[in-house]
Amino acid sequence: MISIITFFLGLSIGCFFAFKRQAQIEKQKAKRKFSEEIELRATPDTYLSEFDLIRKRYYEAKFKKMTEPMINRKNIPMTKEEIKIRQASEKK
Repeated sequence: MISIITFFLGLSIGCFFAFKRQAQIEKQKAKRKFSEEIELRATPDTYLSEFDLIRKRYYEAKFKKMTEPMINRKNIPMTKEEIKIRQASEKK
């Protein structure tokens, strides 16, 4: 009886650590992919192949789509600092 309890306890602890490790690996993959996106967006076009240029355009469009609601928000009051930043970016 003790050996069965010990077996299931060890099995459950092992599964817990396996799932925890798998989640950690998934986070690392996501971070690596995000850093590759940033690196690709920062690379000048002259150094990229056609495939990388297409990927770069895709990542830029994806980033623009993600940040667009923050930039074009309506009926939400802005702070004075946000107004200054927006006016400065529109002047360029």
